[in-house]
Amino acid sequence: MSVPDKILNRLRRALPALLCAAAVVINTGCYLLPDEEEAAIPPAVKASEVSYTTVTAKRKDIEKKLTSTGTVTAEKQYDLSYEKQSGVISEFYVRAGDHVNVDDPICEIDTTDLDDQIAEKELYLEKAKLNVDMIWEGGGTQAQIDSAYVDVQLLERELEKLRKNREGAVLRSPIDGVVSQLADVRAGDSVSSGQTVATVIDTSALYIAVKPEDLTKFTVDTKVQIRINKDYYDGVVFMDPTALAEYQAEEKASHDKEDKTGISYEADSIYVHFEGDVPADALGQLADVILVLEKSENAVVISNNLIKKVDGEKVVYVLKDGEKVAVPVEIGLTTGSQSEIISGIEEGDELVLK
Repeated sequence: MSVPDKILNRLRRALPALLCAAAVVINTGCYLLPDEEEAAIPPAVKASEVSYTTVTAKRKDIEKKLTSTGTVTAEKQYDLSYEKQSGVISEFYVRAGDHVNVDDPICEIDTTDLDDQIAEKELYLEKAKLNVDMIWEGGGTQAQIDSAYVDVQLLERELEKLRKNREGAVLRSPIDGVVSQLADVRAGDSVSSGQTVATVIDTSALYIAVKPEDLTKFTVDTKVQIRINKDYYDGVVFMDPTALAEYQAEEKASHDKEDKTGISYEADSIYVHFEGDVPADALGQLADVILVLEKSENAVVISNNLIKKVDGEKVVYVLKDGEKVAVPVEIGLTTGSQSEIISGIEEGDELVLK
């Protein structure tokens, strides 16, 4: 059998098996080519709820005010010095910041030599008086007695001067006040005549000078608040530019160049006194002078950044039933940061910040 015949016989024997396999494939729905994939269905997207940041409308007091800052200053101060003598400081009785009463000692200069002179003069005076008695008892003439008595008078005058110098060695406070500062001298240091040793201020006449934006609001006798740190005190305006002009005109007309107030007034400032209690440590501190122009009590007050302008109308966005709603509002008293709401917003409304 030739080779082609052999191959042909093999194909004949395999043909039934191939036909059977083809039938199985057809009956089972299987194909030689891959099936087409069905189109993917996109997942459903659920809309999320919008979240708002809100603040609750509340009632409170609102004030429109002018605030200016100045330093608490003493209207009168006294520089203390030895007018007619010099010497060495023997002792200081006070320190800077101490409260003193009138005639309280501030310091004293050494009086050792002066005390010796006084003791010596007292002995001479005693001797002179004895001499007068001896002349009188001895039957001396009136001229002799008068001459001896002149010696007594001379010694008494010298002794009086020495005692005044001794008394003047103690430097005393001329007023009730506070020692604001002491010179840079200590016990044992020398001081000259006229040299300022201490400064005492009158704390009953403290004032504040400020330069507000609107001077016309601060007329004389206007009541103000004085704030030092977190504490408030009552105050009153005692000098304004108009009153100052009148005061200066009167001073000029009287030809009196001495300013008896102790204040160097400026035309662009207003001046405020304390009324009632004055804090003991107020001198030298910064103080706010507050003038209340308008005030509304127990009003619905909101921040100015919540008020928007839509189509020329002022509105505030309010959260109602989960929705952001623009509500028209009527504005009352307004400050730099807050406003009074007269209508449109009620206490308890949730206002949308963003």
